[in-house]
Amino acid sequence: MNKKMNIRALIFRVADAALRMGGGRRFRRVLSSLRRERPANEAQLKKILKWSTENVAFYEAYRGFRGLEDFPVVNKTVIRENEARIFARGVDKAKLHKVSTSGSTGTPFVVWHDKKKRRQAAADTMAFSEFAGYHFGTRLYYVRAWDGVLVRGNWYSKLRNIVPVNNRSLTPEDFRRFLKTLEEDASEKSVLIYASTLTELFRFMKTENVRTTARVQAFITMSEALPDDVREGVSALFGAPVISRYSDCECGLIAQQAPGEKEYRVNTESFFVEILKTDSDERAADGELGRIVVTDLYNSAMPIIRYDTGDMGVMETRGDAKTLTRVDGRRIDFVFSTRGELLSPYVFYGVMRTFDEIRQYQFVQHAEKNYVMKLNIPGGAFPRAADLREQLLSLVGEDADLKFEYVNEIPTLASGKRKFVVNNWQPKKT
Repeated sequence: MNKKMNIRALIFRVADAALRMGGGRRFRRVLSSLRRERPANEAQLKKILKWSTENVAFYEAYRGFRGLEDFPVVNKTVIRENEARIFARGVDKAKLHKVSTSGSTGTPFVVWHDKKKRRQAAADTMAFSEFAGYHFGTRLYYVRAWDGVLVRGNWYSKLRNIVPVNNRSLTPEDFRRFLKTLEEDASEKSVLIYASTLTELFRFMKTENVRTTARVQAFITMSEALPDDVREGVSALFGAPVISRYSDCECGLIAQQAPGEKEYRVNTESFFVEILKTDSDERAADGELGRIVVTDLYNSAMPIIRYDTGDMGVMETRGDAKTLTRVDGRRIDFVFSTRGELLSPYVFYGVMRTFDEIRQYQFVQHAEKNYVMKLNIPGGAFPRAADLREQLLSLVGEDADLKFEYVNEIPTLASGKRKFVVNNWQPKKT
């Protein structure tokens, strides 16, 4: 180990010890909640609700509340339109930390975090990493879009031993270059990557029959849900666990899988998670697919209470714990069949996994019965088009207007994610 690595290792040992001793109580409580050694943080929930009704104009009308259900469900639009009223009185905005989404699907969304929330988020990061088997300070390849304001090639990232990998382009040559980098790096390392990007890497390795000697401690996926066959396939190819994480920019690290498990352990120390019905704000039944709604327990400056994340999931009771057994992605990425049924993006993945000759695809709904399947196929020839059409029509309806469009590339979003399914149409509410 060279002198620089010795210094870095020493710094991280000191930082790790400091966190465990000072902020260590927060770290231990978060880790304990992931291990299901602690119940839901009801005391902090009551505290943030009481604080909000006494100090935040938007929530003053809910004084004397009986429980969380008395509070309204909010979303990005509601928060944007009422931003000034959702700030606690007397808060100095200059002392807050600005957190902004990339604006992948529209206007960037901004939330402000105070110091208490920032400390809690740091504890969340440490605990989630420990729970995934990634040790803070060891090398982390972070794969996402690193353009413009998202650049992280500064001293802080270097100190944390983060290696940024830009996934703006995802060609076979890019994947080969990335695999070579991992193979040549003999250090202990993990990879933090979008589920969609890891899915494309797996499809590339499977189609091209690529094998690797890269040794990776763990793959940690974020943003979208990861198909089971991708998880199992990547784990077999690299001999490493693949762990999915559920998080968002505005709130933070909400839930994560334990190694070897498909369900998500909820960070009950930092958040209170509900599943609400798709068509009302009523609580969904155990095991019922619904909207994921999150209450942040530690942001006093700009309380985020009953925030509809836009994601869909399923929660089930396991013993004394509530567990997210499914995270199905953004509601806006669900499409409707011609019969009006709501279809998860992953029913399409189940079909597409058998068509190895397709490098990339994107299924788009433009109207009630109008769909387009965009296909990127090396060489352009696709003799199984009729077979694919038949399988897709069995999902969306035989009366669907389904067209195939052949493209050279499916573009990524600003964040670096590539959507497999896009819905540009919503039924009118009656």
